[in-house]
Amino acid sequence: MDCRLNFFGVAFFGNVLLVAILSTAQIGSDPASSQSSLLGSSCDVSPSSDWGVDENPEDYIAVGSPGAGGFFDFLSEDFDDEGIILPLDKDLSTEWSNGAWSGFGGIQVDNNSATSIMMVLEPGKKYTFCIDFSSRGDIYLLSGSGNPSNYDIYTTEYMCDDQDWGPICNPEEMESIPLEWRDLATWITFRDSHAYESVSYQEFDVAIDASGSSWSFAGFGGSSEQVFYLVLDGWNNSKPGDELPAGDMSVEVLIDVEERQTLPKVTAYMLVGALPLSCIIIPLILHWKYHSSALEDQSGEMIEVPYLKDG
Repeated sequence: MDCRLNFFGVAFFGNVLLVAILSTAQIGSDPASSQSSLLGSSCDVSPSSDWGVDENPEDYIAVGSPGAGGFFDFLSEDFDDEGIILPLDKDLSTEWSNGAWSGFGGIQVDNNSATSIMMVLEPGKKYTFCIDFSSRGDIYLLSGSGNPSNYDIYTTEYMCDDQDWGPICNPEEMESIPLEWRDLATWITFRDSHAYESVSYQEFDVAIDASGSSWSFAGFGGSSEQVFYLVLDGWNNSKPGDELPAGDMSVEVLIDVEERQTLPKVTAYMLVGALPLSCIIIPLILHWKYHSSALEDQSGEMIEVPYLKDG
């Protein structure tokens, strides 16, 4: 009898311990927890500001709402030309509250709205983004290049409630456009890949290779710096997989900036041109080698072979 009681006691204690372990694992794996998400973050950013006290975050990023006025009323190319925003060349965290960042109010996304962070990215650097929502939202990286740019078209859709701006505001009219032409009437993310929808935490990285001009390697192109918008979306946009509005959200954004080892720009042109040049040069070399060996054989001395008579 005592053996049975001991057996059941051990079994009961084991079950309680197993439940406790599973509960702890479930709590520790909650993706909505900021602490657990950032614990294994790929962004190697200092926990406190390491910027100089004379540096101003507003010189490197501009935070606002699409179509709200100020910075966001003009084409992004104007910012680059006027030099309003400096290229982002150092790490940052929107949760910093000391030093140069003591007056920064953080990032908020109001219910049924969006917040945009404008920045200038430059070639030769790798940018790793780590973004943590207090709830769930959408993340889009949009280019500010072009007229209109993808961010301009996104802003147009965002303001559709105020005025009808054409197909972007009318789903039926958009459906009437052939699929192959539809990209001209809507917005797409940078490289058609940096869209992260219905997430609570997301990491991704971007590296800018060049300005896009085929002559930039020779010094004939414009500025290689490009304007981008990190859009934190909390409203129901036209994308089918986006998150529906779920209230106000606070967002932590970490950006890790690293130097990127790249080959010279002229390398690509040399590799592309090597194949057609080799098709011309290699046959010439083979022909020259074959022809020279034939001349050497003809110029050799004649060898006399003894003649043997029969019988």
